[in-house]
This record gives sequence, structure tokens and C-alpha cells, in this order.
Amino acid sequence: MKRHLREVVQRSVVVAPHRPSIIPAAKATLSLAVPLILVASSSRLDWAMYAAFGAFCAVFGRFDAYAPRFWQQLSAGIVQILAMLLGTYFSFIDAPFLVRALVLAAIGFGANYVSHAARWMPPGPIFAVFAGGACLSIPASAQSFTGVLLVGGGTMAFSVLLMLGLSLRKANLRHTLGSGYSWSPTERAMAESIQMGSGVLLAGIVAYLVGDGHWYWASLGAIAAVTGADAYARLARGLQRCVGTCIGVALTAIVFAFDSPIWVILAAALASQFIIELVILRNYAVGMVFMTVTALLMVHLVSPEPAASLLIDRISMTALGALVGAVQSVIISLLVARRRQG
Repeated sequence: MKRHLREVVQRSVVVAPHRPSIIPAAKATLSLAVPLILVASSSRLDWAMYAAFGAFCAVFGRFDAYAPRFWQQLSAGIVQILAMLLGTYFSFIDAPFLVRALVLAAIGFGANYVSHAARWMPPGPIFAVFAGGACLSIPASAQSFTGVLLVGGGTMAFSVLLMLGLSLRKANLRHTLGSGYSWSPTERAMAESIQMGSGVLLAGIVAYLVGDGHWYWASLGAIAAVTGADAYARLARGLQRCVGTCIGVALTAIVFAFDSPIWVILAAALASQFIIELVILRNYAVGMVFMTVTALLMVHLVSPEPAASLLIDRISMTALGALVGAVQSVIISLLVARRRQG
């Protein structure tokens, strides 16, 4: 047991080699800053989360050539919009919880499969599940669809067009659009996507039974614990998410403690977004610190609620989801090992 724990902890504290990140971080932050400022200036902060989710496509393919980067960002952006539309629709019709949980599991399955096939980097369905879960959990109206398409879709388009515009300095636009497309799911894509969808579903159900309104946060925690090459990597990722979340909640509490005005909250969210892109590929736990800050600030802007309950729920649901995902990963690993021995 000690050997296993030591291996998990060692993998949790590993720091990847440094790679140039300032320019990619600046691009991703700009892709979020412009839509957020426009939304805030238009007094439509209820649409702020759509801008954040649409801007997530800018983080994909940062170290690839412009052609594969374009297709990664476009496919990721389309998945983000579809996840938001699905979440908004089932919230709009006030679907029962089990239906919502199944929809989120389908988003996790589908986004993970596309991630494999389109060679997303970073891989995985975390952003799509975040977008879909948030939209499922917040009451929707007919105007919400306008927000998804106008703000979310517009932000996604702005992010991709910004990347294409910058590519003209070094690449031919026709070449960028005409090459780099990839669709080749691996043999493991289906099995891993099923595990991802089941982890999202189980964590969401357990969280709902506990009685928490932010049940989809548990699904996000489960994704971390079912992502990785082996059981050690998955458990390490779950541990990193829990530790990073706790520290991020503490930093967010400082922002809330001063009853900060809207523009300070927006500035803090953008600063966190910039730092995420600097550190997330070097150590997931450190990246999670600032991802938690950005996520909580976005939720606070869209649906203000008592800060204390918001922060406590983030920690408890993340830990619960990571635990569910870890148990699933260990069970699956044991079953696979037994099958190989047999």
C-alpha cells in the first residue's frame, strides 16, 4: 500500500519541462477578454459564462502548426457550442435530474471520442462537460439560446479568426484551411469514452443524492480521476484536482471577502485565465488553482449566491467526484489485470 501511495504522490508533484507559453496564454486571454468586456458593457453579465465557454477553444493545439491548430480549435469550439445548446435545451424544458445526468454523460462520452479522433491537445472532455453541466444547472429561457449562439458562438468564431489572422504572418491561409485535418480514433477511443461517460454519470448521481445543487462539479472531479495512461496517473490527477481546488477556493475567498466590484472580478478572472495557460501543462494541480478561481468567478457573475456555500460546495463536490472516479478507475484496472492473468 505504501508503495502505491508513494507512486501516486510522486506523479502528482512532477513538473513538466518548460515550453514557451506567454504568447499562447496571451492569445487565449485576449480571446476571452474582448467578449467579456463587450458583455459587461452591454449589462448582460448573465451571458458571461457563454463567452468563457466559447473562448476555451483557444487553448487547443498551442504547440502545433497553424493547420492542425485550426482544426483542433474549430472542432473543440463546435463541441462547446453543442454542449451548451444541449444543456440549455434540457434546462429550458425543465427535464428531470436523471435525464440531465444522462445528457451530461453523453456529452462526456461524445467529447472524449472527438478528442481522440481529432487529436485534441490538451485531450479530454473537461471543457465540454463544464459547459454542458453549467447550462444544465442554470434556469434557461428562450433568450438563453440567443446568448449561446451570439456570445458563445461569436466568441468561438473570434478565437478561431484571431488565430487565423495571426497565422498569416507565417503561413498561407489556403494551406492552413486545406491541411491539418485529422480524424483517426484509436482502438482505445471507444472504451475510454465509455469509461468517461460512466464516470460523469455516476459522480453526478452520487452528488445529487447527497443533495447538492452543483452536482455537475462532481462530474468534473470524476473526469480528472478517469483520465490518464494507468491507474496511478488517474489517481494522481484526481489528487491534483482536489489539492488545486482547495487552494483556488482560498484565493477566490479573498476576492469575495472585499466585496469586489464587477470590473475587479473580471480582471481577476482574466488574470487567472492567463496564468492557467502558463502552468497547466507543467503541473495540473497548479493549473487547477487558477482554473478554480476563474470558474467560481464566472459562476458568481451569472448566478450570484452566498459566497460561503459556493466555495464549500466546490470543495465537497470536487472531492466527491474525484473519489467516485478513483474508485471506478481502480475497479476497472483490477478487472483488466484479472482478465489478462486469466
